[in-house]
Amino acid sequence: MRRPCFPVLLSLLMALFCFEVQAADTKASAKDGKTLTLGVLLFPGFELLDAYGPLELWGNMKQRVSIVTISQKIGPISSAQGPQTVATHDYATAPPLDLLLVPGGFGAFKALQDETTLSWLRERSGSARLTMSVCNGASILAAAGLLDGRPATTNKAYWKAATRYGNNVKWVPQARWVDDGSIVTSSGVSAGIDMTLHVISRLFTLRLAEKMADEIEHEWHRDSSWDPFAVKNGLVPAH
Repeated sequence: MRRPCFPVLLSLLMALFCFEVQAADTKASAKDGKTLTLGVLLFPGFELLDAYGPLELWGNMKQRVSIVTISQKIGPISSAQGPQTVATHDYATAPPLDLLLVPGGFGAFKALQDETTLSWLRERSGSARLTMSVCNGASILAAAGLLDGRPATTNKAYWKAATRYGNNVKWVPQARWVDDGSIVTSSGVSAGIDMTLHVISRLFTLRLAEKMADEIEHEWHRDSSWDPFAVKNGLVPAH
């Protein structure tokens, strides 16, 4: 009687496992049958990492996600840190959006006073599959009325200033991000990376999100309630 060839059997099982993981990584794209269009709202004084943290991840998904940058006017938009980013579309020429990203920054407090911007956000958030904000980008969403009656979070260092907007917004002081279905809001600046990985795991697969976190050498904080900055800024008591 011949002995089983265990090395060969093990190799076959490993190959099958790898195939299943790869298939899982692409299931969402195959199911939807189309590339998702992500629109990033830009305004003078936007926070660089608020936009580019998430864009580092979305930009590595070219077969699944197409990115457009949008502002009131087409052309270079200066960030709070100085470097400019070109807005490829204005409000009138922006294509239909599946995903919408609203960064924050000191310029957000001026942007939220612009009714043209708020009106555009109401229209586009209503038709998008998912709207995301980073930092006090949530203040812009709140000013547009998009967070009324909904849970949301924002930057903890500027909590009082950022949470003055909207009606009956259920601001969550201790949260890395808050997922409320069609709107996901994150805490300050770098928290947008963790939020984006969560959204990728939700829209696609956990395996894909883990892989992308490893590729950028980022330790993903998967617990949305992980928020040491809420304690540091006196928003919740230390345990």
